[in-house]
Amino acid sequence: MDCLGCNLIETSPVTLRDGRIVCSSCECWRFECEARHVLTKPDVEKRDYLEAIGKKRGEAARQELREEMIALHKMKTT
Repeated sequence: MDCLGCNLIETSPVTLRDGRIVCSSCECWRFECEARHVLTKPDVEKRDYLEAIGKKRGEAARQELREEMIALHKMKTT
């Protein structure tokens, strides 16, 4: 079975928040894990982390991570 995220063979499938099943080494999974990790931090650290991402990876990457964090938070609170 191929991963829907990276098209490699799924060896350890995981389910993303959007329902896609991907392998545990897929960039999609790494990205969601990063967002989940940042959500565990206090608000000041979240802002600092996102600011650092903007400087290191660019504004588009910062915004994408922020949007994923918001989506994950909404899932948690509903």
